[in-house]
Amino acid sequence: MGNCASSKSKSLERWDCRPAAAKVIHLDGSLEEYQGAVRAGQVAARNPGYYVCAGEAMEVGDHPQEVAEAEELQPGQLYFLLPVSSSRHRLSLPDLCLLAIKASAAVPSPQAAPPPCSSAGGISEKDMLTKKQWKL
Repeated sequence: MGNCASSKSKSLERWDCRPAAAKVIHLDGSLEEYQGAVRAGQVAARNPGYYVCAGEAMEVGDHPQEVAEAEELQPGQLYFLLPVSSSRHRLSLPDLCLLAIKASAAVPSPQAAPPPCSSAGGISEKDMLTKKQWKL
């Protein structure tokens, strides 16, 4: 399974299909992507004092759960590297909001298709109705 995006170039459609990567967000906002199999313990070993937590498992009021060291990170999933000391504290709403902001800034959004009124295709500005032509 993978992510695919298309782009049009000179009326030819081209597909860019790459396998989804497991994404690990560091507290400083940096992003690591793993295309191949990698275990949580391997990521943690490169970051002493930190552990891997699955983004989808984080909830307000819960303790952040460590992904087992032997568990492989799953393609397409988002993970966070958290300090070991944070495992003793329950997650607050501001904690989760801060992590969401870091993830949003670190993970590039997929390229969106051009809007229909752009110069890349679809309806051109000259084809659009002017305000005087609108029928109310």
